[in-house]
Amino acid sequence: MSETPAAVARTATIPNALRAGPLTLLGTLTSPSGSVALMRSNNGKVHRLNKGDKVSGATVTAISDGEVIVVEHGAAKRYSLPNS
Repeated sequence: MSETPAAVARTATIPNALRAGPLTLLGTLTSPSGSVALMRSNNGKVHRLNKGDKVSGATVTAISDGEVIVVEHGAAKRYSLPNS
């Protein structure tokens, strides 16, 4: 198993670094074949999401490096990782 990079370890141990809310962005993975987001819903479940997927009543409309945009009831909301 590989070691956790120092910057990731520091962020992971900062109290309240990830905002609590209906959804929390945990990470994004981008590649030439597409992007994936990992988000935690307020019930603690972690979701692996692609563009167009629905989560907690919202639709994922964009995934980029460290950022996800969802639309719920016609309103867009941006989720970003700390320091992104």
